[in-house]
Amino acid sequence: MSCDAYKPLLMGYLDRELPEAEVALVEAHLAGCSDCASEIESFRRLKEVTQDMRVVTPDDRYWDQYWSNVYNRLERRVGWILISIGTILLGSYGLYELLMEALYDLGLPRTVRVGIAALVLGFCTLLVSVVRERIFLSKSDKYERIKR
Repeated sequence: MSCDAYKPLLMGYLDRELPEAEVALVEAHLAGCSDCASEIESFRRLKEVTQDMRVVTPDDRYWDQYWSNVYNRLERRVGWILISIGTILLGSYGLYELLMEALYDLGLPRTVRVGIAALVLGFCTLLVSVVRERIFLSKSDKYERIKR
């Protein structure tokens, strides 16, 4: 057999979980195959290093603090979203009223009315451009969750 047939058996051999017939086959293969012998030796060293390791379970205080931080972040995010929505709505309404007042106020010179209209249209164009770019980047930014 090739080494591929023996590789899945190496950890079972090392952990003494194989039946006697397979143990004999693996030992015969290890005697003649230096690659598998070096691999089983690396597994043996790895097992020695990790043998004394234990999983540390966090206490309840850690989990309470963790969930508190999660809730705080969620609350703040929702708060900022609501503030942003309110600002956008009120700002849009104010710009609309300013634009309507300036365009229909015949007492203002035409250049002032055109300037105000250009200012409002330019602001709206920039706002749409920034929002569109943020939406596009949020869908394609692979490194968004990496802390810098």
